[in-house]
Amino acid sequence: MPTGVAVVCDTDDCFAVYLAVETGDDEDARSASAVSQLARDVAQGAGWVVSFGFRQPVMTCPGCADGRGPVRERGDCRRCMGRVDSESRCVYCLRQVEPQSEA
Repeated sequence: MPTGVAVVCDTDDCFAVYLAVETGDDEDARSASAVSQLARDVAQGAGWVVSFGFRQPVMTCPGCADGRGPVRERGDCRRCMGRVDSESRCVYCLRQVEPQSEA
């Protein structure tokens, strides 16, 4: 069964989530440390800010990093799971979101 690693924003009361890495199935031989590092790198490449405190990474979503957060309304943005406005733009991280096709 495919699994994944998500990062969450460490800002108080922020609901931002980013699915950073799909780890594959049960035969995936990567260590937890390697997958965590990969998830941090991918999130940072997507605009998340990574800093360190007490020897642990502190993740900050793009909206909180730029002063538009915390994310308080969930939506369809793949970068932070924030609400998307009528112009298909996330109101928190400003990412342009492709409209969902109705199946």
